[in-house]
Amino acid sequence: MDRSEPGLVRWSPNASHDSFLHVNVHHRVVQLFEPTGFAQPGRFDYRRVAKCDDLPPLTAYDWSPTFRGLVAVGTATGIVNLLRVDDNSNAYLELGLKISRTCQAVAFSTGGKLAVALDRVRSDTCLHIWDVGRLSSIGSSGPGFPVDFKPPSDPVDRLELNASISSVRFFEDNPNVLVAGIKGQGLRIHDLRDHGQGPVAQFQTKCCNNLAIDYADQNYFASSALDQTGVMVWDRRAVNRHHINPAYADALEHDGLPWGGVLRLDRAVNTEVGPGDSKHSFIRAVRFCRDHAGMLAVLSRTGQLRVLSTRHEHVEPEARVAGSPELLEVTRSHEMDPLFVDHSRTSDKIISFDWITMSSPVPQPRVLVLRASGAFDVLEKPSFTSEYPFKLIPWQSPHRGQADGADYYPDPIDLEPPHSQKIYAPLLTEKALSDVPLFGPNKVDVKALVSKAWSNASDAQLRTDDTRNISPSPSFEDASSVADKLNALRLAFRQRRNEPEEALVSQLGRHENLLTELRDTDGLSSKERYTADHVMLLRAQEGYRFDFVKNQKIVADDPWLRDVWVWVAGAEAAAVNGGMMSHPLDLGYMGVYTIWTNDLGSKPHMRLLDDGFDTPLPDETDWERCLNMINKRLGIPKFDGPAETSRVHHREMCLEICGFGQAYEADLEQALSASAPSRESTWYTMVAARAIFRGDTRSAVQVLKKASAEHPELLFVSLALQLIGRASAGGDDDDDAKTALDFDEKVACKTDPYLRAISAVIATGDWAVIANQTSLPLRDRCFVAVRHFNDDALSAWLDREVSAAIEAGDIEGIVLTGITDPLVDILTRYVHKFHDVQTATLLLSICAPRFIDDVRATALRTAYRHYLQRHRAYFFRAKFDVESTLRSKHHGKPTVPEPVRQIGLRCIYCDAEFKLESMPPGRGGGGGTPLPPQHGGRVFYTTSTPGGGHTSVTTSAPAPTSTPRTEARVLHQQHTNPYTDKMVASGVSCPNCKQHLPRCVVCLEVVGMPRGDGPSGGHGQARGGGGGGGSDAEAAARARRTARFPTFCAACGHVLHLDHARQWFARHRECPVPECRCLCNKRVNEALDYA
Repeated sequence: MDRSEPGLVRWSPNASHDSFLHVNVHHRVVQLFEPTGFAQPGRFDYRRVAKCDDLPPLTAYDWSPTFRGLVAVGTATGIVNLLRVDDNSNAYLELGLKISRTCQAVAFSTGGKLAVALDRVRSDTCLHIWDVGRLSSIGSSGPGFPVDFKPPSDPVDRLELNASISSVRFFEDNPNVLVAGIKGQGLRIHDLRDHGQGPVAQFQTKCCNNLAIDYADQNYFASSALDQTGVMVWDRRAVNRHHINPAYADALEHDGLPWGGVLRLDRAVNTEVGPGDSKHSFIRAVRFCRDHAGMLAVLSRTGQLRVLSTRHEHVEPEARVAGSPELLEVTRSHEMDPLFVDHSRTSDKIISFDWITMSSPVPQPRVLVLRASGAFDVLEKPSFTSEYPFKLIPWQSPHRGQADGADYYPDPIDLEPPHSQKIYAPLLTEKALSDVPLFGPNKVDVKALVSKAWSNASDAQLRTDDTRNISPSPSFEDASSVADKLNALRLAFRQRRNEPEEALVSQLGRHENLLTELRDTDGLSSKERYTADHVMLLRAQEGYRFDFVKNQKIVADDPWLRDVWVWVAGAEAAAVNGGMMSHPLDLGYMGVYTIWTNDLGSKPHMRLLDDGFDTPLPDETDWERCLNMINKRLGIPKFDGPAETSRVHHREMCLEICGFGQAYEADLEQALSASAPSRESTWYTMVAARAIFRGDTRSAVQVLKKASAEHPELLFVSLALQLIGRASAGGDDDDDAKTALDFDEKVACKTDPYLRAISAVIATGDWAVIANQTSLPLRDRCFVAVRHFNDDALSAWLDREVSAAIEAGDIEGIVLTGITDPLVDILTRYVHKFHDVQTATLLLSICAPRFIDDVRATALRTAYRHYLQRHRAYFFRAKFDVESTLRSKHHGKPTVPEPVRQIGLRCIYCDAEFKLESMPPGRGGGGGTPLPPQHGGRVFYTTSTPGGGHTSVTTSAPAPTSTPRTEARVLHQQHTNPYTDKMVASGVSCPNCKQHLPRCVVCLEVVGMPRGDGPSGGHGQARGGGGGGGSDAEAAARARRTARFPTFCAACGHVLHLDHARQWFARHRECPVPECRCLCNKRVNEALDYA
């Protein structure tokens, strides 16, 4: 047994018993548990039933499928202990062995037999079969084993002379048949009824360990080797080489598949080695799911748990042979814990697992895992039910609807009620079972719950086409910007919901509510839904790029996002003309945390004004000197806070960073002005609180006094008097003042975070309460911490807040991190939650890759560019490329490479973009000549067309993720049409889906192919033939040369030969297609001559 961690876990092999075992190898303890409720990621309810102590040092174990409390434990001496683990009795029986050797595997059968696999010893059998069926009848006789019960003295059968048995398993559908792994020889299948006849079948392989049988289809079983990352799946029907189908015979002859094998996975898991893992085998466990046929899970020594879904390869009915082995293919693979590559998560590493057997196969398959910390967890296989209706969508590139969303229809699946319920049934089932108890006394009836979900799904819920008749609200129609439209939608949603106002919540909670409240809103018109679904596109059209003041107006519907751009604008103003530079440092766009910790990021030498990587990094003294010079240049006031510190200049800069973009002085002046317009009470409390945070108590009192005239219900006058009294009164009145203030806080601070902060300062004087009040903006909390905490407390507070911002994806954390490496962590989580890749890309493009070296920043940039490309926002994508390239300049040189010529093809049928550098030249007999690589890795080939001349086309190899079924379909097309490869090479057919170019809507012939009518000059030369530039013959020659060129209408997408287009549109404006009403030939300006 190859284990160094203290734990193994096993689910009950009996599907009627909901329980699982935990074997602690180090403490030699076996515990029996049973699930009691939920079994889903993040929540697993269970209780301990029994415990068995003082185990012998085990080398193998197995759990009986017929007797719930019987566990067999093999030892290094070969003795097998039969334990009673379900009654806390610690009872056990021993099965002796004449010649001592290591027990390498044990396995129970459903017929009451126990197979014991032993290490090799000369002149003795190494596979012993014991009859333990009598033990199943003593389960109700009381705890432990009966006193007069004696275990069998000898095995009933002995097999495999002079062979080391590394693994053994019984087939459940036939308890007399077992498969054994013979070290150095292969696998052998034995039928215990054939005494002395030898193995029924034998397979030569090195994969002799970790035997696992597919419970749902017991013809298949899997095995692995100790020194390889591969897994083999075998078919026990491989007993006669003359009785196989042609497909399997071909796989044996040409694919190198060993006899009996039906699926070979050379790299079932990764080969990376974690700390301390090099001495263990690559694969620790292989398990098949009981509820789903062909679902195999593999656990590696690094904690990687991969689930593989397999199915039978397609065989034509006429080629099938009864009883022949059938090949398998992998349809999907799933990483159950993608963070296994993070070696810092040693306590979360998966060390053991088993499939959870449920009463119904309808819920998603899930596995029980044991982590290195000793904690149990449940992982659920990812669901793909949403793909089924998704594949029915008649996609039109790039999106559906007009630019204003007038005919936008977000759900293009228009099905009749009987069909819609069947199509959406998987989604309804998954939703109904997403959060229900599957075990215990409150276990749900899966069948009844699913039936109820289907019956409750009315036709109105499944059909969404009624929304086409909904008219937009008047406020939405009157809105001119996307921010105003979103505000109108949210206001209408809140009015319709009519929920009471929530109590004071954190800033993060309020922001998340704002961003998610429109996700599942029903009853929107097509224009409203278009706006809600295309916020990034609409913002890009309004100029959402690198004008930070303009960005604040564009995102005015999101106060938190607007404040982010306010901070960025302040950081930009501070950095202009080298304002944040002092030799040798460039501190532009850095945050409070990075300044306080002297963190220059992943590219520290880019922050140095001196060129070269040999320049030493500045120390603490250099930082203080540089910050002092920058503070003087920017006119930052001296630090006057009460905190004791040895880093005065750091604190001065951090306080300035907290206030980037904010106009505190202007707000205070306006609050004290007699001619200022009236404001809400929350604005006055904000100004007063910020004055208190800065130590300006007198100004805060004046603001509150002025506000009390407009808002007497908030008792600002009494609050200001208490503030004055606290500053001047003695200690005798402190208790009364605090008691009164506590009463005021209960009444007035449920919706106003600043009033609550003021009350807390007056009542307690504890600034830590303010710094940890999450209902305040992070800017203000950080300002309080920098001004009032000592150095150690400030460092701990910043570490805690940065970690919280990264975990939650709180975009307010930019004030702490600045636009540096930690912001990438925050924005990655932010994009994962809210999908706003646009804002994340724009923020990071300010400093990446100039100061930030992170592949995620590049991935976000690429994703945003592809988003604009898909929606045909080419102009805005080009503007983004140009402006972001200018932003990336360092010492006058851009760090983002300038995009080169962007030429490529996209198939209108499969929407595949040809990035076909991986395709070898001359594929398909085209013999193309490669041209220099262009933008995006595209490679172009100049090939001869069937009609003569040359054309530049792109070709590609099949995608590496294509399934065998897709490849089979492509091969079928190639065999059906011998000209497929030639058409691909000449650019007439798509290399991916093999569809040819569209047909000319006039002659109905495929464009790009030789024409049957032959090009003619026709009427198309009337405009140019009568001038002095050339003769009619020259015009006709030009027409013949260009006639084969396809002409596309950008509006309707229909295609014509160039000469046919000239002839048709010389007399018409409408498209030649009868049902199309597109005015293809309409001129934007009739006064212009397009000849």
